[in-house]
Amino acid sequence: MADVFSQKQIDSLLQGAAEPQRQAAEVIPYNFLRPPRISKDRQVLINGIYGRVAGSIQSQLSSRLRTPVDVVVSSVEQATFSEFIFSLANPCAAYVYDLGEKVGGQGVFDLGTELSYHLLDRLFGGPGDASDVKRPLTALERIVVRGVADKIAAVVQESWHEHLELRCVYAGFEASPEALQIANREDNVLVANIEVKTANFSGLMTICLPLQSLESFLQEKPARLVSNSRASAAERVSSRAVIEQALRGARVTLAARFPPFFLRTADLAALKVGQVIHTGHPSDVPVEVYVRGHRQFLGILGQRRQYVGLRVLQVFDDQLPDSHSLSSRGRVV
Repeated sequence: MADVFSQKQIDSLLQGAAEPQRQAAEVIPYNFLRPPRISKDRQVLINGIYGRVAGSIQSQLSSRLRTPVDVVVSSVEQATFSEFIFSLANPCAAYVYDLGEKVGGQGVFDLGTELSYHLLDRLFGGPGDASDVKRPLTALERIVVRGVADKIAAVVQESWHEHLELRCVYAGFEASPEALQIANREDNVLVANIEVKTANFSGLMTICLPLQSLESFLQEKPARLVSNSRASAAERVSSRAVIEQALRGARVTLAARFPPFFLRTADLAALKVGQVIHTGHPSDVPVEVYVRGHRQFLGILGQRRQYVGLRVLQVFDDQLPDSHSLSSRGRVV
């Protein structure tokens, strides 16, 4: 006969029974010095903005340096201004820009000494081997590199124009990170690290904007775009209008290039002011139209209301005859 358990023994067995293990909740420490200010949807927009910044910088540097340049966004993240300062090399090449009255505050565009000296060497016709220089930029070098920094500031202003009315105006230069005073040390900033690569060089530029200046963008509610196939016709029309407006507001670099022609060095050395170079090209030779550095169309030059014009003939096709083969040898008169 089986043993009879008392109620006390039954309660003891039930209390000792194994209970299913509950998964421990993930606890993330809260940083009071750097509270999270950027929501996920804002972060996605910010990544897209700096992706366009990188693409525009790549196009401009490739044309200025006359060499292929690869520009990639390494990271875009929130940090304190003190952390940004500690991340800069000493000496640095930090250009400070006012962000305009409607936004307020100042931003920092640090090109770094390594990238700055690479740019200087390339701009003056060198191979770009100047990464071993470890000194601050001279006054003349700052002026030359500022031309590149102004272009980058204009690209940032253009990329943010749909969300913020930035008006980047040059305010000064600092070679020491400790001398930067665009914000308090504990203030939060948005730091974008952008990597620049060429055939024989790799460097980093940094763009720092105070989050206080981006407050209106961070608090803005994202526009709702209807992508559901079951959406009503009115909703689809509204979404299309929003997307079309954003696309029409985008700007791209367009360039028309004449076919190249040959010229002897002796003729080139004998050129004088006022001389005319005859290329030898027929007037109907098509020119190549480049969009952001990529060959896209073939066109023909003309005139419209006393302005030089270009008529697009067709989309470029690799099967079309190369316009270079249509040109003859140029001559100097």
